[in-house]
Amino acid sequence: MLLKSYTLKIEFPPCDFSAQTVNAIAELSDDISDVLPYLNAVIGKCTYLPDAGILRFNKEGKAINVYPRMIAVAKLKDKQEAKQVIESLKELINDTWRRRDEIKPSYQGATELKVRDIYNLLPGTNCKQCGLPTCFAFAAKLIKGQIEIAKCAPIYADQYAQKRERLMELLERHGYLNKDR
Repeated sequence: MLLKSYTLKIEFPPCDFSAQTVNAIAELSDDISDVLPYLNAVIGKCTYLPDAGILRFNKEGKAINVYPRMIAVAKLKDKQEAKQVIESLKELINDTWRRRDEIKPSYQGATELKVRDIYNLLPGTNCKQCGLPTCFAFAAKLIKGQIEIAKCAPIYADQYAQKRERLMELLERHGYLNKDR
């Protein structure tokens, strides 16, 4: 067993005390650096920054950051869901570590998705239908996992079909969309 235990903290998103979601920070009892390239291979569609020791991915609408001694998860409903998600990540880490002889580790660092990458594929109307003042603000919230692409009504108009297709491919490639939804 690589990861024995963790200490869980629940926080509200910074600067938004009216938020309806919480963030979870799990401080790990053990250094899990060695499992990160294996997790990168197993999970896929991750942003892996090997030099910084960071593995980022999205799962079921949750933004997950895995560090050598910490796991951070955003967009959780409550403390109970935080415990369930962190516990499932602990199981994934330990299972991956147990099976490491069967897994070819991936040290491939992926390029991190940038706000501008998303913004360039949005309609650019600044219509405020999503509740935000600009498309750039929408892109920033989307990349942080604080808003869903479905909140951008104009992207579904026929005139933006090509942008929408490219945007959805980009979001899927970087793990921001769950194909099962």
